[in-house]
Amino acid sequence: MEGFDSDERPPSRTPLIKRSLTARIGPIRTWFHSVPGGPALFRLLVGLTGLVVVAVGLALVPLPGPGWVIVLGGVAIWAIEFMWARHLLRYTTEQLYRWNVWQRGQHWLVRVFLLLAVLAITATVVWLSIKQTFGFDVIDYVLGVGWAG
Repeated sequence: MEGFDSDERPPSRTPLIKRSLTARIGPIRTWFHSVPGGPALFRLLVGLTGLVVVAVGLALVPLPGPGWVIVLGGVAIWAIEFMWARHLLRYTTEQLYRWNVWQRGQHWLVRVFLLLAVLAITATVVWLSIKQTFGFDVIDYVLGVGWAG
């Protein structure tokens, strides 16, 4: 891969994000840790909040929109308190960065093909979602087959 060594880490804004996140979460975490049973309650609240966000994101994955972004948001919430989620989030971020570097280095025809593939998958998901949810076939309607009787 041009311009990206496999051992090299992507440039990161983590220190800025980490500082702002620590500034926001730090006082809340400190308060929870100052009361009896607070640390366990804080972990439970972070775990449940992350679970809800991940579940909503996974429910939205088959639909066009930000399903995977919402899932990553839930993992980021888990990363506040769980080390395994921090590792998963870092790994996922690095892989997305590598994909971005790879596709930017490709010929414009390859990039157009990738865009068309994503659009075709999205259109298929929308078509199947509408057909299964509402019993309405958009393709039949556009071709004039539907609504004829």
